[in-house]
Amino acid sequence: MKSLNEAFTKYGEKVYPYYLKREEERGTIYVKQSPSKDSHAINLCVLYFKVIEKHRAHIIDINTLGGGANKGYGSVAIRALMVHCINKGYLRITGCISSRDSDHTPRLISFYKKNDFDIKMNSAGDSGEIQLDLTNPNKLLKNITTIPFQERISLLEHQLKKQPQNEKELKEKIASLEHNIANESKVVKLLKKYI
Repeated sequence: MKSLNEAFTKYGEKVYPYYLKREEERGTIYVKQSPSKDSHAINLCVLYFKVIEKHRAHIIDINTLGGGANKGYGSVAIRALMVHCINKGYLRITGCISSRDSDHTPRLISFYKKNDFDIKMNSAGDSGEIQLDLTNPNKLLKNITTIPFQERISLLEHQLKKQPQNEKELKEKIASLEHNIANESKVVKLLKKYI
């Protein structure tokens, strides 16, 4: 198992992608919680792919594990695959959006668009094909390094917008607790008086 550069999710969590060559034409990208070459160590995401005609990587499946959906682990895996493919000289990454994934097709479309893939859905909109052209590696490598920061900035901006509401709720909770404490001490004084 080959260690790739450490990465960060949109939430700022440090993770560790690894590449494992399965067979001559198959590979796996693991995203791990801590640095470990053991393929059975805690995996946050696993991306399976096969190499077709020695110039194209085809994504077979991406699995986020243990409730890891929407935490950025899939994006780390896909970017690690991009870097691996560019280093190998592959021309494209392809894959499919299957109709069996229809319960989260919009999320898959958003995921692939965010990572610069071209998407062609069928007329029913329940399945399609994805493709990423790797013939301009400099542009892709620039995007790979900037997209996580853009995601992090968007997340922080969203949290900042929610801050006034969070402060208001916290102040209301403090006022309620202070009221309860004041009333509680009156009850305690009353009990002491009669006990």
